[in-house]
Amino acid sequence: QMEDKVFKEQCKLFDLAAKLGVKNEKVQRKIDILIRSRIFREYSVLKVTKNSGGKTPGIDNVTLKTETELINMSEKLITLLKSYKSSPLKRVYIPKTNGKQRPLGIPTIQDRCLQQLIALVFEPIVELNSDPNSYGFRKFRSAKNAIGTLRSKLRSNSDNEQKYVFDCDIKG
Repeated sequence: QMEDKVFKEQCKLFDLAAKLGVKNEKVQRKIDILIRSRIFREYSVLKVTKNSGGKTPGIDNVTLKTETELINMSEKLITLLKSYKSSPLKRVYIPKTNGKQRPLGIPTIQDRCLQQLIALVFEPIVELNSDPNSYGFRKFRSAKNAIGTLRSKLRSNSDNEQKYVFDCDIKG
């Protein structure tokens, strides 16, 4: 229910930005309205706390467990939007298969909620300006989509042109 409402508002923002341009006054006003809206704030807190990492406290050792704490965090996001400085990250090390350890920075729940709120609002704007052939870390896109597109392009035989596939991996 809440997810559907947020998605509909994101679609409206996408359509408006596509029609008028991101820098248009109406688009900027819509962004401002959405980022302050109760439903976006509540949904961002809900997404963070339902995520498996939402139970992991940051440097402040705070987690959100009760309904009251969730509501309070949602309300606190309004004041954080005015002037905000993120908290330091909690540093933990997780073991890798090769015996080494990988550093991991864990933000506070407050930081995660605010980041999620910003992401909810700017996702449609970023999507509007993204490369249609980019599949990494994008909503409604996956490795299967990338493979399907690649197969389709390799099968098409326009102008009998040669086709190349390059594979690379960035290490470390």
